[in-house]
Amino acid sequence: MDVRFEDHGSFQRCAAFCAAGGAALGATGSLPLAAAGSALALLLASSRGRRIAAACAGAAVALAWAAAPLPGAAAVAGAMLGLLFAIDRGDAAQEKGIAPPSALAVALAAGAGAAAVGAASALLPALSAALGVAVPRLIADAASGGALGLWAALAAAPLHVRVGGDPIEARLEAIRFSLDPELRALAGRAVAARRDALRELPAGVPAELPASIDALAAAALELAERAAGLSRAASPQAEEELQRRSAALVRSAEAAEDSAAGRSYARAAEALGAQLDHLRRVRCARERVLARLHEHVANLERTRFSLTLLQDADFEAELLCLQEKLREGAAAFEEAEGVRALRAGA
Repeated sequence: MDVRFEDHGSFQRCAAFCAAGGAALGATGSLPLAAAGSALALLLASSRGRRIAAACAGAAVALAWAAAPLPGAAAVAGAMLGLLFAIDRGDAAQEKGIAPPSALAVALAAGAGAAAVGAASALLPALSAALGVAVPRLIADAASGGALGLWAALAAAPLHVRVGGDPIEARLEAIRFSLDPELRALAGRAVAARRDALRELPAGVPAELPASIDALAAAALELAERAAGLSRAASPQAEEELQRRSAALVRSAEAAEDSAAGRSYARAAEALGAQLDHLRRVRCARERVLARLHEHVANLERTRFSLTLLQDADFEAELLCLQEKLREGAAAFEEAEGVRALRAGA
């Protein structure tokens, strides 16, 4: 089973903002305010849509903990932070066009947040008191609040864990050994370019862009698999064998003393000639498929490099250009598929 930790950058950003927010308000000497600071700090990282409401709700629960420090209040505040991380992660996934966290991951994040903040409320006051002996109390309290924010951010870890293989990567592994070296190299380049392009996607891109990248990579693997099948059907050895047999039948027809046998030999040679024509058409089809595969790989690699070199000044224009190129590639593939299906049904 494939288990991956996705989007390290987002997780690290979340931890940094939570620690900073917790330290800023934790300097007041109040852990509940540190929890509120961690929630509000996420608004600086991404203040859009329902994340604002979630952050405000988390801060409100933390303030309620400060006003009425009842048993379990710290755990409730931590669970709210875990849900805030889940909302942030879900919105980011929607923007990137990928699957949102599962219900199990959300539940784990809420539970981990409750456990982290509950443990912090029990352990960090003693840590702050111990640090206060060596450093000014303000610094000790800020360190304690930063630790609470960092511990709470660990609750976001389950939201970044993806169980199960990537479908594009899995498809490549399934067909890898059925491809000849040339096709295997092209398929590998397509998947690598897609992987790197998705990694380089900036925040806020339309969901259509990653979906188009996935579609083009899937089309490239489909073309590689089809080209492999055509290669097996139109191998040079098969053509040589048909030519040899056809020539032998022609000689037999010319040498036959019986006219009926001669005609049978000739008809057999004609049948083999028809097979040779079919084989040449198959080879031509393979050449077209291979050319289209090269085109898809080139577009995917262009997308990867364009995203790597993307500058703020030409962000919108470059994204539009990439979307258009990817859309053209997908449309061309779908058109070719439609023509092939019509021919098959004719």
